[in-house]
Formats: sequence, C-alpha cells, structure tokens
Amino acid sequence: MSHDPERRKLPLIAVYAETAANAEQRVTKLLDAAGVSPSEAHILIADIQAGAVEGAHGEVIELDTQAPSGSSEQVQEGWLRAVEAIADRLTRVADRTVASTM
Repeated sequence: MSHDPERRKLPLIAVYAETAANAEQRVTKLLDAAGVSPSEAHILIADIQAGAVEGAHGEVIELDTQAPSGSSEQVQEGWLRAVEAIADRLTRVADRTVASTM
C-alpha cells in the first residue's frame, strides 16, 4: 500500500481516551473498595473493553453487503475485502485485549 502525501488522513477518535482512562480509574477504585483484587479488576475491565470492540465488529460485518448501489463487481469485491480486513483487525484487537490479562 503506497502512502500518498496528498491522500486525506482518516480522523482519529481522540475525545474518549481521557474519559475512558478516568472511568477505568474510578471503576478500579470502586472495585478495590469492594474487595476485588487489582488483577481481577483488570480482567473485568479488559473483558468490558473486548466486548465494546466486539460490538464495533458486529457493526462492521453488517457493512459487507452495503457496497454503493450500482457499483461494479470489482468495486463490490473490493468493498467486501475491506470489510473483511477491518473485521479481522477488530477481532485481533479484542483477542489481544483479553489476552493481556492472562
């Protein structure tokens, strides 16, 4: 894949990172106060994060049949390959998130 300097960059989602970090800290403190060990709290939070990624995965795979109407077979095939690549990447992110607790 070439990196064309003229190509528009996709926007990053940057507004939720701090909110998520603060929420994770708060949940960890609450779980600690309830007697949950730090390692168990980490596992629970990772499971929630993996579930969120799985939700995104579900939305992505629904796009597999939504190539622009009237597009050529080649465009439709490219669309499907792109959806498959993104879905595969999200699967790996979810798996890696859960694996980080093992």
